[in-house]
Amino acid sequence: MSILSKKFHISAGQEIQPDKQALIALMCAFLLAVSPHVTRLPVWLAGLAIIVFSWSYKIVTAKGRQPGSILRIIFLFTVIFFLFKHYHTLLGRDAGVAMLIALTLLKFFELKSQRDFMLVVFLCMFIVLTSFLYSQSIWLGIYLLAVVIILFAVMMYLNHRVRHDLLGMFKRAASLVMMGLPIAVLLFVLFPRLPGGLFGLPGDSHSGLTGMSDTMKPGSINELNMSENVAFRVEFSASVPAAKQRYWRGLVLEQYQMGTWKEHGEDEVIENQIRYSPDDVVEYSILQEASNKKWVFALDIPLARPADLVWGRGQTLRSIGTLRERKEQKLQSATDYEFVGVTEKERQRNMDTSSVTGERVKQLARELYSNSRSNNEYINSVLSFYRNNNFIYSLQPPLLGEHPLETFMLDTRKGYCEHYASSFTMMMRLAGIPARVVIGYQGGEWNEQGGYMIVRQSDAHAWSEVWNEKRGWIRVDPTSAVAPERIEYGLSAIRQLVEQGQQLGNLTGDQLQSVLSGSLLNKTIKDLRLFWDGVNTRWYKWVIDYGAENQTGLLKWIGFAQTNWSKLVYLLVALVSVVVSLQAWFLFHRKKIVDPTEILYQKFCHRLSRIGIVRSPSEGPAELARRVIKLRPDLQQMVRPVTEAYIAIQYAGKTGLDRQQQLRQAVDNFRPKRIN
Repeated sequence: MSILSKKFHISAGQEIQPDKQALIALMCAFLLAVSPHVTRLPVWLAGLAIIVFSWSYKIVTAKGRQPGSILRIIFLFTVIFFLFKHYHTLLGRDAGVAMLIALTLLKFFELKSQRDFMLVVFLCMFIVLTSFLYSQSIWLGIYLLAVVIILFAVMMYLNHRVRHDLLGMFKRAASLVMMGLPIAVLLFVLFPRLPGGLFGLPGDSHSGLTGMSDTMKPGSINELNMSENVAFRVEFSASVPAAKQRYWRGLVLEQYQMGTWKEHGEDEVIENQIRYSPDDVVEYSILQEASNKKWVFALDIPLARPADLVWGRGQTLRSIGTLRERKEQKLQSATDYEFVGVTEKERQRNMDTSSVTGERVKQLARELYSNSRSNNEYINSVLSFYRNNNFIYSLQPPLLGEHPLETFMLDTRKGYCEHYASSFTMMMRLAGIPARVVIGYQGGEWNEQGGYMIVRQSDAHAWSEVWNEKRGWIRVDPTSAVAPERIEYGLSAIRQLVEQGQQLGNLTGDQLQSVLSGSLLNKTIKDLRLFWDGVNTRWYKWVIDYGAENQTGLLKWIGFAQTNWSKLVYLLVALVSVVVSLQAWFLFHRKKIVDPTEILYQKFCHRLSRIGIVRSPSEGPAELARRVIKLRPDLQQMVRPVTEAYIAIQYAGKTGLDRQQQLRQAVDNFRPKRIN
């Protein structure tokens, strides 16, 4: 050992300084941690990163010095100034995250000791956590887990006196994280839950498209029809209602002014009485995305309201507070019903025609009504007028001008659901029949893999409700008179048919089904898309939104009917103890992990044994080398490089890929021949 101490000047308490390999790994980990925020950060931060990384590389490789304190202060205040200019504040989520990233970046100016490296590693851990403020998707979770493993590998590399290759550290870090996952899962599942989702974080639907507004004007629903964002998902307790019954009630609009429908301004909201048969009741659970609005969409028509919901106008549901996160509700609805107990005041306010202009459309209403023997016959006459007068369902209708109702009914005759719902409702009112507009969603895509229905923003729809003296309000969907495919197959079917040059209403049911089924490739892609949606939905429901109610249900499912905090803690401690014991047993009995440097040296010793030179258990590498050279002077040029490289790595702490490669090359070149 005296030879080693003289040659390499080893000090027992000397700190191993970070090398360029650790710096490059840390830079990569920082960039990976920041990458989910790239689109939200100012562009000039990229230029700052290039400057800082170049400077820090020179510092670590001893080709440059750290910037002075004055220069660092100038950099700091410059960054703060530009951040304030970009965000107009230094507080809040976006500005706060950008500040953390910028300050971590500036810390690279000070990378000189192991302590500085470790501090940056911990700051990168915080940056990883900030990504969950924007999204909690499963892909992001997997990605950030990989980043955490990389950061752990860098941390382990920095704390090892004997530096091996960084790839080996990645493997060790990954194995440690995987060993910790069972305990993390137990803590997550059994630790007593507080109200709210994962860590109390807001759902990533904060940035999502809401869908419905509280008004309907030309183009408002069509804008939604262009979006494939999910509005809500539905799980049914029994059979799934038929397509013609999948009307998801959202808002009832009764006032018509200047081409715009809106809710009535009166504060009074009446809970309507509903007559229905128990056979027509559907039980379901609806998982609605965050919308930053209050309305909750329910299958037409909801029978009761949960405690955290209130009644809106026209038997609609409202949340007490704004829906700022994903919310699940258990509801009941009747698919066949009768309104009872509707007030005369409610009937009267749905007969207003003061905003209708144009004498020709008024004359049309009078003629159709005069030729009808009842209100029901008049309703059918208006629907027949749509069918028989070349009305077209179009997502790109022309402008309607000064008299929108008259222009649509008698001139353009081209539009989508809101045109038909609006015109039909006013045609009823012109005949003295109370009518109103309902907006919500219609249809939905059944996910066979997940066992639930997906309702998208593109399923946004408008229909009418007409007053019937015997049954109260009844639903009439004039769109079905022009484009029944829209109701049966959804808007996506309409788009597909239009893209293929098919004329709506000209295909039989079998022909339509054949056209919509598409190729095997399209079907496979659709199945994969639905499968992934099912995985992602379970992730949000059982991980992100896992709260006290989910925990109680899970514990009841596994046999714990009644639980309290003390029982949960006892169960948690017991299971964690079992897991730790099993892991300890496994680690004790598994084969010892051999150092890659030691593997190479053992290979060298094995080749020596084949020529009759066997290393004794107490023989060090230097002593072995001297004995080999004494016995076989011809092997000196091959033995010396192996011994020097091995001693440098194992005893002097001179690690790195270059040093490891030297040892590997020296061992590969050692091919001694036996002398007889």
